[in-house]
Amino acid sequence: MFKSSANLVTPYTELHPETCALLVVDTQNDYAHPQGAGPVAGAAEVVPRIAACVGLFRQAGKPVIHVVRLYKPDGSNVDPCRRWQFERGERRAVVAGTWGSQLSAETSPGTELDAERLLSGDFQELASNEYAMYKPRFGAFTRTPLHAFLQERGVDSVIIVGITFPNCVSATQMGATDLDYRVGLVPEACTEVSEEGLRHMQNKGVQLLTLEGLKALLSP
Repeated sequence: MFKSSANLVTPYTELHPETCALLVVDTQNDYAHPQGAGPVAGAAEVVPRIAACVGLFRQAGKPVIHVVRLYKPDGSNVDPCRRWQFERGERRAVVAGTWGSQLSAETSPGTELDAERLLSGDFQELASNEYAMYKPRFGAFTRTPLHAFLQERGVDSVIIVGITFPNCVSATQMGATDLDYRVGLVPEACTEVSEEGLRHMQNKGVQLLTLEGLKALLSP
């Protein structure tokens, strides 16, 4: 689907595997599971690939951050572009405390999300070197403590996977790029990917990786 971006890598955008973290975007039941409130097209095929990326980072002992949306039942924290529909009973996905808001079983380490803690702005440690974080808007760096969290751990490179490419994945990439992170993306581990969108990312210095490429990157 995409051409390797290896020839576009420069000394300023080259990924540093030793200081790299994985950002897993919105891989929650309502979006990822066929019985969710708003299943995303192609998620059934993509979620196992997301899980494979998570597995590679777990095996390498490197940070995994599950970035999630959580909507309060009254809709008070829903973004304006979706709030009207939410209040009318439409698009009522990832409501805090529901099964649909939990991480997909394929990507979760087995710990349930603590909605109250996450909504307060805290990170939740799910397993060794694996965390969950709530984002109030499309991008994982928008109005969140993610940048400070990564900087405290010496992370300068991020790999992004998840749901969905045109929205939260792309917004997260822009946030990371604007903060001067070295950014990688695994297109086959994202939903609703477009060739044009990938070209735009490459023009911003994003390195596109296959699953095999990611495995090679993380290999000692």
